[in-house]
Amino acid sequence: MSQNDTTIDWVNLIGGGFAFQDAPFAAHTKDRERAEEYIELAREHGLTISDAVTHAKKYLSTNRGWPTDEAGQLRRVKEFLAGKLPQ
Repeated sequence: MSQNDTTIDWVNLIGGGFAFQDAPFAAHTKDRERAEEYIELAREHGLTISDAVTHAKKYLSTNRGWPTDEAGQLRRVKEFLAGKLPQ
């Protein structure tokens, strides 16, 4: 991870894009707003899509919601972040 600020809880922050549950990533307006907040801070700290996927994977592995298609969720994260963060 590039220039990762340890005072930011990246895993929790990206969890907002999942509605702090396991909803489809950035599917609803509020979730998109939270995902954009993650992107803004990630850019400031030099994070990449790869970093975000790592955060999303950790979030999904520790989330206690409904069963989810983790591969599909991570694909949604990558698609949403494409062009917004470096690879």
